[in-house]
Amino acid sequence: MHLKFRGPFVLEHAKTVHEYLAQIMAETGRCYLLADMSQMNGIPTDTRRYVGEWHKQHTVSGVAVYGASFATRAIATLMFQAVRIVGAQQIEMEFLRDEAEARRWIAAHSARA
Repeated sequence: MHLKFRGPFVLEHAKTVHEYLAQIMAETGRCYLLADMSQMNGIPTDTRRYVGEWHKQHTVSGVAVYGASFATRAIATLMFQAVRIVGAQQIEMEFLRDEAEARRWIAAHSARA
């Protein structure tokens, strides 16, 4: 699934995205997330809480992020560390330079699975 974030990742959007992720995972058994965060400018607390709770029941196969600012990288890193701890899951997330590099990471990661 390829997401292009614009502005803050608000709770309403998070719920829609995660419902779709759950649907993909139910149909295929796995789901990789390709995330363009070049225009993202925040993840509100309620969204971070929701994402953490969602991951207690679901596990995405991997997340490749590109275009994230330093601040966005810091927030996303903290959020995924919390997901790993609370959900007891080893979700692989990688920050990459651009979309092509992120797609290569997903291809390599999915080939190992």
